[in-house]
Amino acid sequence: MRNDQIPAGQSHHPDTRTLTILAFSATAGVLVEFYDFFIYGYAAASAFPSVFFPHLPSTRALVFSYLAFGAGFPARLVGAFIFGHFGDRAGRKFSFLLNIALVGVTTCLTGLLPGYARLGIAAPVLLVVLRVVQGIGLGGEFGGASSLLAEFAAERRSRAFWISLANLGIPLGAMAASGMMLVMNKTFASTGWRIAMLLSAVIVIPALVARYKLADSPLFERIKQQEQLASLPSFEVLKEDLGSVILIALVIAFMHMDGYVTGTYFISFMRFAGIPMATIAMVLMLSRVGDILGVVLSGPLADLCKRRTTTYLAVGVTTLLSVPFVLAILSQRILLLIILQILISFFGIGLLHGLAPILASESFPTKFRYSGAGISYGLSGILGGMIAPSLLAGLIGQDVFHRWYFVPVLYGLYCAVAMVALLFIRETRDIRLAELDRAEAEWHRLGFVAAREDSATL
Repeated sequence: MRNDQIPAGQSHHPDTRTLTILAFSATAGVLVEFYDFFIYGYAAASAFPSVFFPHLPSTRALVFSYLAFGAGFPARLVGAFIFGHFGDRAGRKFSFLLNIALVGVTTCLTGLLPGYARLGIAAPVLLVVLRVVQGIGLGGEFGGASSLLAEFAAERRSRAFWISLANLGIPLGAMAASGMMLVMNKTFASTGWRIAMLLSAVIVIPALVARYKLADSPLFERIKQQEQLASLPSFEVLKEDLGSVILIALVIAFMHMDGYVTGTYFISFMRFAGIPMATIAMVLMLSRVGDILGVVLSGPLADLCKRRTTTYLAVGVTTLLSVPFVLAILSQRILLLIILQILISFFGIGLLHGLAPILASESFPTKFRYSGAGISYGLSGILGGMIAPSLLAGLIGQDVFHRWYFVPVLYGLYCAVAMVALLFIRETRDIRLAELDRAEAEWHRLGFVAAREDSATL
């Protein structure tokens, strides 16, 4: 039975098959979108400096390439506002379909974009424009995937496990991108990155079909029938739940920092340390095993150890591993490097990839869930993914053997901020999602009564 054919009497208790189809649909779409995203990041680290910024000094060209890559992060925040509005007003399905189409089209156009030698200054300008549009499309992904999985699994004891699968497509997409770079390591910096981007079209269409079969969640349909939808959810969530948005963003920013530092910036860092491109691609691809394992285990760990405790563990261990990880790169101890990369990917990326949708979706009521989760995630991308790679590229340059200490310093700063933010985030393991909606409705009812009494007094 298809997801959009669930009988009304059963809609509030979706079976395992329904949840599995939903998880597959979400994972397939996220895989496509983050395959595109990581291919762009790998190209920014290896190809873009010579293709789009050929007349700049090497360090400055690399910084500009990372800035072009980083332009997608504020765009993701814009996308979270746009798609969050439609996701919380028109329904999750509509936004979920549109964002993947936008990402697929812009990625293919980027793969076809001529370089500076042909278009001059228009080439890097168009590169940034396409990156911004791609980021807008990607901005609608997290809120949609986490909201649908959270709301369909709302009554499940293993709710955290199902929600964590919202981000399973990220390591799978990253692994596919790393594998593509490994296969084409000799040509990736010249023409291989273009082929890799164009190949994403092969899996965009099946992902679109899978999402078309989705239905809106029972919780969303309930508040829609009760006429409890917010008129401007992307703005109202900032008015009513700004604290939750900021706190969630500060925690998830650590994951983005770790993911984009180890997954994009360290491509150039390892090259400056004398490690061949083929070895770098192999290290990145193997590390995704830790990422995938972390996502799969994050849900059970969140249920067993609580959401906040698991997050503290992930952030703290990753920060401690940053020092031996950098030293292993500088000494070119490849086996140790692979082991440490897998561990960092497990704790700092994988576990947090799974915890991010859990923390975000369980912090907002249904009428704000798509917007709140998406905006939090988009803001965290700016704080972590946009700033960190460009900052390290500027601070370290090519002098990795003398300026390597900036890496653990950066990890320490992000760790401190995330741990302080976690102190103020409520533990949601034993909270039912329906209770969030009832609490929200009761709060508004009491507010209305108080306002009416004040009016009567006047």
